[in-house]
Amino acid sequence: MKKLVLFLILLLIPQVVLAGVISLTTTISSDVMTKDETKIHVSILNSGNEPANNVQITPLVPSSFSTEPVSFEKLSINEPKETDFKVKLTEETIPGNYPVVILTDYADINGYPFSSVSPSSIVYKTRTISKVSGVISEVSLTDKNSKKLVLTLRNLDDTSHNIKIKMFIPRELKISEDEKEMTIGPKEEKELDFEISSLSALVGSSYLVLASIDYEDGILHYSTFARGIVKIELGKSFEFPFWLPVISFIVLLIIFFYYFKRGKK
Repeated sequence: MKKLVLFLILLLIPQVVLAGVISLTTTISSDVMTKDETKIHVSILNSGNEPANNVQITPLVPSSFSTEPVSFEKLSINEPKETDFKVKLTEETIPGNYPVVILTDYADINGYPFSSVSPSSIVYKTRTISKVSGVISEVSLTDKNSKKLVLTLRNLDDTSHNIKIKMFIPRELKISEDEKEMTIGPKEEKELDFEISSLSALVGSSYLVLASIDYEDGILHYSTFARGIVKIELGKSFEFPFWLPVISFIVLLIIFFYYFKRGKK
């Protein structure tokens, strides 16, 4: 009888599962590029409770620039790493702001791969401010479906612009197209759709996604980023029924009282 009571108590005690967390914060800065070379300074901090392993930082730069990735074995907890990337101009280009995305690859203690993207820019000779802005709507995905990722663009200028859009997403996600071009008129708002789905994203995670928005006026280059969040949720077929613990508790009580009465006899 005592063994049965102990067994029932153990069933009713919530099971606690502690999962390791890797939380990376990336800080990026760069100088104005006045000649054919500049540096991008990157500082990365892991504020989680588990070290990140096999870390590689790759600056994704436009085709007129070049640079090389940097890697290191481990990023310990609360111990920031800093590194500089030498960026070279590889072909003639006009002055202005150009998009740079820092892609960070890493793995957890079990070797499971993760990645993240962070926005920055290269200023070549002259700093410019884009009059075309954008925002990406938040999307919730399961591991079984795809959804439309909506990019809303607004042109605050009095003239139209031919813009180029390029999507930057973590490796765990998949998108139908990563580049599009369009013309947006003066004071106009437009929407673009991208089909996005999970490739290997973890349930409960949130991923930053980016869209670079570029245009030129013949003299200067303009660039900005639209940002959005993609959340990964549990699919409906895997949802834990809210009523199951209640039913289980009632059944256990019935079993307990049944055996308790039998024990008295």
